Amino acid sequence: MLRHDVRRFSPSYGVVGPMMISLVLFVPLMTFIDGVTGMMDVDVSYRLAMMTLITLFDAASLPIQLYANIDRKKRNSGIYYAMLPASKLEKYLSITILSLVLVPVAVMAVNVALDTILVTVHAPYYSQYLWQSGLMGWLTLPVLGNCLLVFIGATLGFIFANGIKSSGWRNIVSFLLWVWLIGGMIPPVFLDGIPYAVWIVIAVNALLTALMAIISWNKMKKMAY
Repeated sequence: MLRHDVRRFSPSYGVVGPMMISLVLFVPLMTFIDGVTGMMDVDVSYRLAMMTLITLFDAASLPIQLYANIDRKKRNSGIYYAMLPASKLEKYLSITILSLVLVPVAVMAVNVALDTILVTVHAPYYSQYLWQSGLMGWLTLPVLGNCLLVFIGATLGFIFANGIKSSGWRNIVSFLLWVWLIGGMIPPVFLDGIPYAVWIVIAVNALLTALMAIISWNKMKKMAY
């Protein structure tokens, strides 16, 4: 099942493969443009922040990119996917593993490798390696744990949003998930020095993540998968 879903990244299948390649090249391109124009300080922290955002965008939007056309009303894809010899649980696990593990790891690994090559050859605006970024000091265990919870919860939410029939409701839910994905990672950075405050944020995001897992799985069971 996972091999079948990975094959959907093929450029011959659609726009997903080329789009991911374009997003990987986005960071070096923006670094060059910002460096030439002087609009942004293209230090190592800037590059790492951009890579992280691109990785989150890729992985969290993956369920809608790959599975939005799998619906009982669209026979050319829905029936084919429903007839695959795999249980709904196997299909659900395949989507989550692809979105939460394989894609973010692959995208970030390619980003880091490309950035390392550019630093090694002393390309313009590349003077430090990523691990020399000041952002690394922000990633304490509570902050990192909260970021992972928000990413996992939002991505599971996108799996649920993919199955909503009404485009209006789908857009509203997707907007709220994007707000949570981007905004939910910010508070712990500023609250990390306040006793118990960051753990309250983590507890709330843990509950939301568990809720997203339950409703996305229930939605999967009800669809013609």
